[in-house]
Amino acid sequence: MRKPAIRCLILTLVLASGAALANQPDEAKGSREFLIGASLESTVGHIGDGQRSLSLKPVWHFQLGPFRVSRSRASTLLGTGRKSGETGVSADFFSRDGWSLSASLRMDNGRTFDDDPVWRGLPDIRTTVRGRVSVRRPFGERWGWNASIDQDLMGREGGMRLNSGVSYTHLLSERTQWDLGVSATWGNARYMQTHFGITPTGAATVGTLPYQLGGGWEGVHAAWNASTALSTNWVLFGGVGLSQLRGDAARSPLVSRRTTTSATLGVAYRSRR
Repeated sequence: MRKPAIRCLILTLVLASGAALANQPDEAKGSREFLIGASLESTVGHIGDGQRSLSLKPVWHFQLGPFRVSRSRASTLLGTGRKSGETGVSADFFSRDGWSLSASLRMDNGRTFDDDPVWRGLPDIRTTVRGRVSVRRPFGERWGWNASIDQDLMGREGGMRLNSGVSYTHLLSERTQWDLGVSATWGNARYMQTHFGITPTGAATVGTLPYQLGGGWEGVHAAWNASTALSTNWVLFGGVGLSQLRGDAARSPLVSRRTTTSATLGVAYRSRR
């Protein structure tokens, strides 16, 4: 992405944050809330040797007025009836007639093949910062639609992605709920080549054929999550997910599993509202 475009997107995020603050009522500007916790995650990747890993990861959410810093799905755990927010550093800057628009910055940790016996020697995908703009629209009390666009802001070959999906939320009680989401992701040529391609130089290093691909569908994703308030402050949560690559991404020589699953179980402490 060229520098003028990067500056334009960063400026958009800054202006959006300013608008968010200006449009908030006085009591919202002074609001403060947090959530901290941990989750045990069982995951397996599409790329590499396909070995399942079990890891303990932090979960947090901090908010000051309209501004949020969030990791994972922490923003959805603050309480029943509270709207979910972006992951990363974010702010809402438009909400009318059910439609909401928000902007966020988030870290993309990249990828390395240092521990992979087959693909060791391929270039790493460097850690970068992605800027994202999202739009949401609820349909009734249970259904919702969302779409987002995100872009690598540091010029590290991260490219651009588009994502869109629908969600369904079911309240079992005042304390417990579950939600189901299904989405699809499309990437431009730079994103797809960086994440699923093999350059001629990389192919020569590992002794395989190059794999070039353009823009297209990356895959579809589905997740079922549940959470229950153990008390005013403590919340228990968990879920399962499924991811399936499609098209040229699924045909990449790097892909060892086109379909993968994940599971999460965690607990968090949240502030009172």
